[in-house]
Amino acid sequence: MSRRLVVVLFLDLVGWTRLAERVDPEPLQRLLDEYYEICSAAVEEHGGVVEKFIGDAVMAVFGADTSQEDDATRALRAATRIRAEVRDLRTPATDAAPVEVHCGIAAGEALVTRSARAGIRVVGDVVNLAARLQALAVAGEIIVNETVAHLARPHYTMVPVPPVALKGKAEPVPVLVVTGEAAADGADGADAGSLMVDRGAERHRLRRVYHRVARERRAQLVTVLGPPGIGKTRLVREAVDDLVAAGARPVVVFGNCQSYGTDGNYGALVEMLDALIRRAPSCAELLRGDPRIGGVLAALRDASLPRRAGAVPGPGVEEVSWATRELLGAAARDPLVVVWDNLAWAGQSLLRLIGELMDGLRDLPLLMVCVSRPELTGRKGPWSREGSGSQEGSGPQGSPGSQEGAASRKADVIEVGALLPADSARLAFSLAGLGSGDEVELHGLDLAEQVDRVSLYSAGNPLYIRLMMDWLRNGRTVEEVPPTITAMVGAMIDRLPAPGRRLLGAASVIGPSFTLEQLALLGEPAPAASVAELAGQRLFQATEEEGGYRFVQQPVHEVAYGRLEKEQRVSWHRRLAEHGFSPGFHLEAATRLLGELRPDDAELPELAWQAAGALLGEGTVALRQRDLPTAIGLLGRSVVLARGGPGRCRSVAAVRLSDALMLSGDTRGALEVVEEGAWPGTGSGPALVRAQRLLLAARLGKVTAADVEALRAALDGEEPDRPDRSARCRFEQVRMLIHLDHGRFGAAEEAACAALAHARDVGDAYEEDRLLVALCEIRQWSPSPMAQKLAGCAELLERFAADRFLALPALAARARCLALIGDRAGARTALAEAESVVGQLRLTLGRVLVDQVAALAASLEGEHAEAERRFRGAADALEQAGYVPVALTMRVQAARECARRDRTDEAARRIAELLARRAEMDVRGRILCLSAAVLGAAAQGRAEPMRAEVMRLLRDLDDPCLRGEVCFDLARAHRCLGEGAAAVAMAALAVDSYAAVGAVKPLEAVRAWR
Repeated sequence: MSRRLVVVLFLDLVGWTRLAERVDPEPLQRLLDEYYEICSAAVEEHGGVVEKFIGDAVMAVFGADTSQEDDATRALRAATRIRAEVRDLRTPATDAAPVEVHCGIAAGEALVTRSARAGIRVVGDVVNLAARLQALAVAGEIIVNETVAHLARPHYTMVPVPPVALKGKAEPVPVLVVTGEAAADGADGADAGSLMVDRGAERHRLRRVYHRVARERRAQLVTVLGPPGIGKTRLVREAVDDLVAAGARPVVVFGNCQSYGTDGNYGALVEMLDALIRRAPSCAELLRGDPRIGGVLAALRDASLPRRAGAVPGPGVEEVSWATRELLGAAARDPLVVVWDNLAWAGQSLLRLIGELMDGLRDLPLLMVCVSRPELTGRKGPWSREGSGSQEGSGPQGSPGSQEGAASRKADVIEVGALLPADSARLAFSLAGLGSGDEVELHGLDLAEQVDRVSLYSAGNPLYIRLMMDWLRNGRTVEEVPPTITAMVGAMIDRLPAPGRRLLGAASVIGPSFTLEQLALLGEPAPAASVAELAGQRLFQATEEEGGYRFVQQPVHEVAYGRLEKEQRVSWHRRLAEHGFSPGFHLEAATRLLGELRPDDAELPELAWQAAGALLGEGTVALRQRDLPTAIGLLGRSVVLARGGPGRCRSVAAVRLSDALMLSGDTRGALEVVEEGAWPGTGSGPALVRAQRLLLAARLGKVTAADVEALRAALDGEEPDRPDRSARCRFEQVRMLIHLDHGRFGAAEEAACAALAHARDVGDAYEEDRLLVALCEIRQWSPSPMAQKLAGCAELLERFAADRFLALPALAARARCLALIGDRAGARTALAEAESVVGQLRLTLGRVLVDQVAALAASLEGEHAEAERRFRGAADALEQAGYVPVALTMRVQAARECARRDRTDEAARRIAELLARRAEMDVRGRILCLSAAVLGAAAQGRAEPMRAEVMRLLRDLDDPCLRGEVCFDLARAHRCLGEGAAAVAMAALAVDSYAAVGAVKPLEAVRAWR
């Protein structure tokens, strides 16, 4: 038992008594059961308890067990949800009218008791008051007392009505009618034309950073943080205007991130780049000179639109980064200001791109301004407080500071706080329009008093102040207006005519940006005229796309969406998906909403599986572009939605999610997705998942022969007419890795070809891409003739003409083949192209690949110092990345080049050191290290006993060029020891090996030596 402040909710059905007179009790009971279920779920979800059911009346209590500071808000949210959901019910009468409720909510002190027999009981006047308010409310209305209004004001709009006389009350009781829910953000352009107050220090700060950037020609990132509506964007725009007024001529572009939809990564980027091209002539010149950049930009524009079903991959993230750097670099011949607005809504890929741009363009006069809510600081990037160079605050809790010595590439953080009361009043007086002929109508109230109250209720938020003063201008009073911006937006939407509200709702389902075509698809009649009317009210704004518009204010979009009936949202989401507009996003939203409406709906499983399939397709596109954060998010959601559905969709999604996690460096995550525990009821999981587990084990060097044979037996036991081609494809990749680990390149090529055939049988372009690249790399070492290797390279270069990341292995392999056949000019051309790709796309491991091939080409031409330098550079990079076995092979190659420069002592020392680590090497490094030791010892007149181990490894080796190199080492060792016949025999083996694949250049060297 305890005395406490509680919130009591009373509600009942409208017209129940009259309905009970006309309808049989059994259908009435079914209606009541549905009604009770809606009420119980809503109350419990919001932390309340149902105290009793009395016929059609329900009493619920919030704060009975544990008080929460937002109990009043929770009660209002529960009531609002119940009101919305019961409207989907129909009375069992002949007219089947929709069901309505009326609600009363009161807060006050009460005695709360609990017993095993009676449960929770609340005793006090607050219970009677809530019941009286409920009786006072008309259909669909929620009436509250003043205490509820005070507690819930930040979250709901409430309009006071004249005090009412209630039964049992000596005096009339002040009450309020709840008019709507609040949204949470400010608006673009919401403060247009209003006075800018109390932001001088921040504007000065931004101007100072700009002048430093222009003077030192060094890039700088500044983060402007603050809550919604505080004036962050306005602050940045005013600072830019200050610069222009002072004679500066920066190129200024904006990119605005949206909180809803699929374009969190590309929409803002496209907006920024398009503005850059319009405003910087040098960018237009660059586009004319390099059509590849234009192609990337065109693909980005497509990617920023709602994805249609069957979308093909656009440019990879490396190409996007390169094209953006090129355009920014061209524009930054003069000082450039790039503003990212609402960055808290950005996808992880865009955040990563911004960080890369700051790293890559640090020597340009570029000021990057990131405008965001405070949540951004919790995400990785240069805007985090830990990584910032300096920080300044504003408003009542901060004062301007300065730290000029921070490195230019580090971030400054400017926190925009609430206005001081005096500045709030100054802004409110300005908005009142004194002396302008557009004064606020006071309705007999003192302006100073109104301004004081507005300043108090606004909590120093400029947007709140502006909307409150607008409300006063429309003949309202402060008491009639809730003190939250979102509630005012809800009230504004309510004032629209019904067609306008419906249009607003339809547009909100499409997203922050939409087209007339999409509105027409949702059944909106004559959308052009209707949209133009709403644009005239500053709700929509035309975009550059033909027939395109966007919401001016984010809260309008959010509230319009939230106020739609869920059934309507489900229908519209499904219709958009059916016509190919972002099917993954819209089907997922429809699934979530239908699950909330009817968890046992027969259509729900099928809808969830459709959403899973669409997300799988979009996630695969992102994975093929190496946009790993996006791919991981889409594929992870696909796995969740596919549970309980057809096994193939979930299996494929899980395998691709595992691939994406592995590529991102999350080995543990990649394993967990496909571990046996994640697949209950399926034994050890579907065959495809088991194959993926085996493939990961092979990559980690932990696969066993028993595991391989067990999976082979499972696949062999499949129904002959229904083989799992995807599982067989992955199984062949396991075999490929095992053969590679043992130096059996011909067998590895055979396994890769088998995997490729399975991928093509099922039309899996993702697997086909992966395998073609792998096959190109394997063929460098396999017994395939040079002509076949070069033909494979040509095929890949044609296939991946638009994706230079995937084309790079083919370029490197082509250069290697041309070097081996003695085409020095061709090899140099291919290497130069590969070098260009590596440099433009900034591929660290791509540099390793190019260095290896360049080192081989230099060695074949007798340029051993250059070859050694390249091999050592590759080894350093590989070790830093954690690829120790391959790094050791590169160190062996570097030591061999050292020996070829007649630095025999140093080479012998390095080979001896590497021999001690040969167990860590791959088979190539091990045999090359051993044969170098044998040759070095023979040069000193010693027969090295390790020659037997070389011969043993040589027997299993089917890389002709590697065999030729090792046999040539042994031939020279035999000659040094005076073993002429053995030398001739080994040289002959070297000749045969090189000749078998057409490696003309090393073949000529062996023949010349003989």
